[in-house]
Amino acid sequence: MTRLNLIRLTVFLALPAVLGACGSTKTDRRLEQLTAGIGKDSVMQIMGVDRPEKSEAYLVSGNYIEAMYFPLPGATDSASVTERRMSPVIVSDGKLVAWGWTQWDSMAAATKIVVPPK
Repeated sequence: MTRLNLIRLTVFLALPAVLGACGSTKTDRRLEQLTAGIGKDSVMQIMGVDRPEKSEAYLVSGNYIEAMYFPLPGATDSASVTERRMSPVIVSDGKLVAWGWTQWDSMAAATKIVVPPK
């Protein structure tokens, strides 16, 4: 393999990672700072808001579950505040138990809570 072909192959293989870093896949870095068991007030401080954009409450087997939805930082258009485009953070009895769609989808399925479709 020539040096030029090796460079082309390296660029081709690295392209998905570069595009991901440029924002083609949106992630909420605030979620990385969350820790299971922290209180709702600490969640609000980490998320940098006084209240979520949207919240829904459920009573499941005697546990009060609150699903809170936060727009991605910098999101300003109306499409960005649809539930599936926001970051879900789940508190049960005042303590953080789940965050992000993977965890919320799993928890919702286990507790038979209906969440917005993908």
